[in-house]
Amino acid sequence: MKKYLKLILSFAILIVISIVIAQIDLESGMALAFALPVGFGPLKWTCGSENMGGFKNRLLFIPDCSVSAVPELPIEIAAAADLVTAAGAFTFKESGDKPIFIYATDKTVKLDSENQGETDGQSFRQFGEFFHPGSKVEVAAFARKVNNSAGYLIIEDPDGTQYMVGAKGLPCTIKPAFSGGAVRTDRKGFMFTFEADSFCPLVILGTPIDIDAIENPVTPGG
Repeated sequence: MKKYLKLILSFAILIVISIVIAQIDLESGMALAFALPVGFGPLKWTCGSENMGGFKNRLLFIPDCSVSAVPELPIEIAAAADLVTAAGAFTFKESGDKPIFIYATDKTVKLDSENQGETDGQSFRQFGEFFHPGSKVEVAAFARKVNNSAGYLIIEDPDGTQYMVGAKGLPCTIKPAFSGGAVRTDRKGFMFTFEADSFCPLVILGTPIDIDAIENPVTPGG
């Protein structure tokens, strides 16, 4: 009888030890799963999510030479959003300066990015375009100045998300081109193409700029 009791006790001990080991392995596996670098996670899509393409027909441009500080990607990464969200605000050198408002013809604002570089040295090239109608002095003068003035473009998604093209040390460059058309039904105006190198396919502006206030400033006494 004692022999059978010892066998049963030994078997029970083995079961307990097996459960403990299994629990340790499970916890270790979970720890390893949660130890993945920030940014590696499931890519899900919520049923009914809105996903309209294109961008709003307005932009902002900030010349690099006009600012002393620029929103930047954080060095310390705590969440996935930190990998593609620029924190901070633009600080202008001259008091009273502000971003330059640009009207663009509807459905002409475009922003894309493509992969570039060799293996173990890949990055992204952000690029796009926008069209401003007409041939007035103001747009021609702007085209001349921006032709050799790097800076930062702010582009707005239909849902209000703002994207910043260009970063400190890696600013956005713009190439203007004018087309006067050939027949009366042609649209004349300036096409602005732009590009910037980046670690990110796109950069979200963490603190959005009030574009309405820049487009329609309130004048004192007005």
